[in-house]
Parts: sequence; C-alpha cells; structure tokens
Amino acid sequence: MKNNNKIYEAPLLMNLELTTKCPLRCPQCYCELTGGRDLPLEEAVYWVEEAARCKVEYINLSGGETMCYPHLFPLLEKIHTLGMKANVALSGAGFERKELEDMKKAGIHEICISLNGPTDEINAMSRQGFDLAIKALELLKKDGFQNTCINWVMHRSNADYLEDMAKLAEEYCVKELVIMVFKPDSEHERKGLPTREQIEKTAHFIKNYHGSVSLSAESCFSQLRVLLGERFFGNLNRGVDRGCGAGRDGISVNIDGKLTPCRHLEYPEDTKSLSEYWNNSEILKQLRQVEEHLESPCGGCKYNRNCLPCMAVNAKMKNRISFGDTSCELWKRGEVCHEN
Repeated sequence: MKNNNKIYEAPLLMNLELTTKCPLRCPQCYCELTGGRDLPLEEAVYWVEEAARCKVEYINLSGGETMCYPHLFPLLEKIHTLGMKANVALSGAGFERKELEDMKKAGIHEICISLNGPTDEINAMSRQGFDLAIKALELLKKDGFQNTCINWVMHRSNADYLEDMAKLAEEYCVKELVIMVFKPDSEHERKGLPTREQIEKTAHFIKNYHGSVSLSAESCFSQLRVLLGERFFGNLNRGVDRGCGAGRDGISVNIDGKLTPCRHLEYPEDTKSLSEYWNNSEILKQLRQVEEHLESPCGGCKYNRNCLPCMAVNAKMKNRISFGDTSCELWKRGEVCHEN
C-alpha cells in the first residue's frame, strides 16, 4: 500500500546479495568480485523472515553469480514457504537441467537471464558469457518454464539492437525483456552511455511493438520511462513508481548482512529491524526528499515532475545523494523550462 506518492508503507521488494563469486569478468560489471565471500545462510534466512513479517512480496537474489551461492536451493524453499516470490538473476554459468529442476521444486517464481546483445560480438562489448546465456534460454524454452525474463543493460554499443533482442526473446519464448539503465561500474565510471537519439528510438520501438514479449524499462531507468509515459495531454509516468525505487519501494541486504537502500547505493546500516530501518533511516529520508532540492540540469528540465533518475549515479560518481544527473541526455533536447 502506498503511504503517499513518494513511498510505500513497507517495501515491496528486498534484494539479497548472496555472493561475490563469479566465473565471469564482464567489461562493465558494477560488482566488487573480490574475496570469494558468501552471505551466511542463517543471515539470509533471518532477513527473509524479516521480509515476511513486513509483508514484502518479492525477494530478488543476486551476486556475483547467483549459481555460485552454496545455499541457493534451501533459501529458495524458505522464501516460497513464507509466501513470497523469489526472482533469480543468472548469467547461465553453472545452470543445467538439474539446477532448473531443483529451482522449480524449491518454488522459484522468475528466472532472469543477463544478456546484452543478440550476437556474441555485440554482447561481448559489455558482458561475457553469450553462449552460457543462450544455453540457459534454450533449456528454459525446452522445459516450458513460464516466467523467463532477459535483463538487457542498455549501452551505446548495443542500444541500436533492441529489435533484434526482441526477436531473440520471441524465439526463446521469453515472457519479459527488461531494459535496464547503465549504472556506474565497479570503478564508478559510466563509459558508453546511450545517446539521446538512442533512448528516443528505444522508446518509439517499445510503444509500437506488438510482439509476444513484454518490453519494459526498469524503474531506475526513469529517463526511458518518462518518454514511454508521454501523452498529448500530459505524462503518465507519475507517483512512487515513476523512477528510482531505492528506499521507496525496495531495499537491499549486502554481503555483510547490512541494509542498504538498494544494491547500488553503498550506505550500509547495521540494524536488525527491517521495519525500523524503513521508517527511521536518515539515508532513506534523504532519498525520499531529493525532489525538494532539485539541482541542474534536472531543476530546469521539463520532465522533472515525471522523472526520478537512478540515485546511485551521483552517489557513486560524486559521493553524494542528489537529484541532478548531469550525464542525462534528455535535458539536452532543448526542451527545458526555466521557471524553476
């Protein structure tokens, strides 16, 4: 239930960072893949039980590579037993028929395959493991698994291939293709951001697509969502869901078992109460008030009432929480109002 247009009364989503292990070394990875650490099972179970008490609906399991987590299947079973839906993000590494069967027995809700291009060449510009991802999609299609999605991070190098990605998703009977915003990498850089023209082209394609796959922009990609929400008499991208959901509709547990606003915002707090964190965290309060202190260029942008860009961008690149993404391409359209 929404508390107001900025926040839900309790988080809808909790992300669990399960492991820092990963066999891949993708060129633009945003994870710290050092040390080979795992979130202890008892810690993971504790937060899953906390989530159930707060009536969280979705538990997202991430890494590193999620398949490297040694306690994945009992954790999935625990989530299912408590009445929540578990989503797992995979590269395809370590994912075979047995692992799929074990996931299904444990009550998995959705399996998301990370893939950034329709060919090995395009994918390799930002990710490794094209063959692994395709093999996973083939396995899921052959099994008839109903809730397969593809996570496609949009870069300048792959932004012109969304139509080909949609065709690939159709071929493998994928339910949803999620267009994800390019967040700062592990070095806190963003090299190869998509251009304004590419974002506009992507929005146009999604609006006019009539295929079998659901094409959607993740909440963090507010610049794309605001274009998808454009109508003649206003913009439908409004309310708490219009952009970055960090501390508004979801939270995260990091590899140390500490709470953060999302997996990309590195402001860990050492508390054992999800409810207390949601209602009293000073960092969450700050995130929920960024609209009251708009900075350039967002302050003068025509979309500022309908857009809430990823808060991790400024946090990682400028070491502060602020609503004013100088890397945003939309304000460069020349459609800026100066009344603010």
